[in-house]
Amino acid sequence: MKPIIGITSNIDSTVHTLQNTYIQAVIASGGVPLLIPTGVENDAQQITTLVDGLIVSGGGDLNPQLFNEEPLPQLGNVTPERDGIELELVRHMLTLDKPILGICRGHQVLNVAFGGTLYQDINSQSTNPLLQHDQKAKREHQSHAVHIEKGTLLASITASEKIMVNSFHHQALKDVPSPLIVSGKASDGIIESVESPEHHFVVGVQWHPEALMEKDDQVSMRLFSAYMKACLERMGAVEYH
Repeated sequence: MKPIIGITSNIDSTVHTLQNTYIQAVIASGGVPLLIPTGVENDAQQITTLVDGLIVSGGGDLNPQLFNEEPLPQLGNVTPERDGIELELVRHMLTLDKPILGICRGHQVLNVAFGGTLYQDINSQSTNPLLQHDQKAKREHQSHAVHIEKGTLLASITASEKIMVNSFHHQALKDVPSPLIVSGKASDGIIESVESPEHHFVVGVQWHPEALMEKDDQVSMRLFSAYMKACLERMGAVEYH
């Protein structure tokens, strides 16, 4: 049986949206994509019993109230209803120890779910000179490097100390709480990836590997392959009816 992978979606007025690259990446990696809308926060626990893995997708900004801050002028559009369902999904998946892959905004959701904080806008809040983290190039263009921490799960997946990634964000991780550890940073110090050694597979990346897969990026394909392998392993540990 193929693993069923829940993918969160964005809500824009009356329309739910999701880049097709997420769906294609799951299919190409051997999974069955299942889109999760907003508005089902009360059903999050039941949803997590149905799926074998969760991908928290990219999108707009997180509400700073979630980490006890008030909005700065540079804060973008927030969708509290999306924040609510994604945080509930992550918390239940963690309880079940089912695999989670957080991508861009999803990487930030992971950190907040564990009790961490974010920079609302790195360009106004950083004291160091920054790279361009909201690239103007095409989605599949690899615009800057990420330096991978040795001994991490991400290091074993990438098999490299440095990878090239795409970048579309202005929020970023600030305080990273245990059990999360930082597994990769940009050269300007921005946290680009985290993981939890205490869970079967919990990884967050600030870039968009699903978009890079369209250009046959080997690192991105290995990341999705490792994620799907973890989902299959968890399926073997759970009794299905």
